[in-house]
Amino acid sequence: MTVTRESPRVSVNKLGQYLTATPSLRKRIIQGQKHPVDPQYLRYPAAAQAIIEFLCEGRDEVILRYHQRRLLNAQPESDYDAHRLALCAEALQRCLVSAGDLATRAIASPVDADLPPLALAGVDISVRPDVLLRSVDAQGLMRSGLLKLYFSKHTPLDERSGQYIATVLQRYAEERLEQRGPVDPRLVGVFDVFAGRLFQAPKAQQRRMNDVRLACEEIAARWDVH
Repeated sequence: MTVTRESPRVSVNKLGQYLTATPSLRKRIIQGQKHPVDPQYLRYPAAAQAIIEFLCEGRDEVILRYHQRRLLNAQPESDYDAHRLALCAEALQRCLVSAGDLATRAIASPVDADLPPLALAGVDISVRPDVLLRSVDAQGLMRSGLLKLYFSKHTPLDERSGQYIATVLQRYAEERLEQRGPVDPRLVGVFDVFAGRLFQAPKAQQRRMNDVRLACEEIAARWDVH
């Protein structure tokens, strides 16, 4: 089951793919964002929730292993459900292997689920960060950042797409986290779970944000076509 969005909207993860995609893939991304699947058919919410709990509750690998066993032992309601459970369990296994890459002294906490999107060039970018990170710098000042999880077994992020997503996260953090302390780029990033790679916000962002703006203009212009 799908729904149709009347106004241009794109998830930040798909926007990262769009910025490095072929013309045919860009067309499919717009179609997929305009006609998204019903949320009940999303594959990775259970894995995402387990990783968020792991990060926010002391980064104890026991948490990931517990949820992995729970998913593997769950009784699927359909073939699709069985496939979803297996993918989530595999995602947690990949996270266990690369958990060290997420090691940080920052305090992690869940992000408010109803944060508004980032409006840019006629498009609402659904950022939906997964974890708020806060840390005290050498001068004793509180710094903040955001972490986004990326799930795709067969379409890993490359350096360019990962940095585009991290750049948008940085802009979003600067707009939404002012009251929580200045944003530290070292606390802003997207973690590709299956690839086990963390892409942090780059220092040079103006050119990338210009690319993001142009991509949003293109998506808005093509929205009614697709």
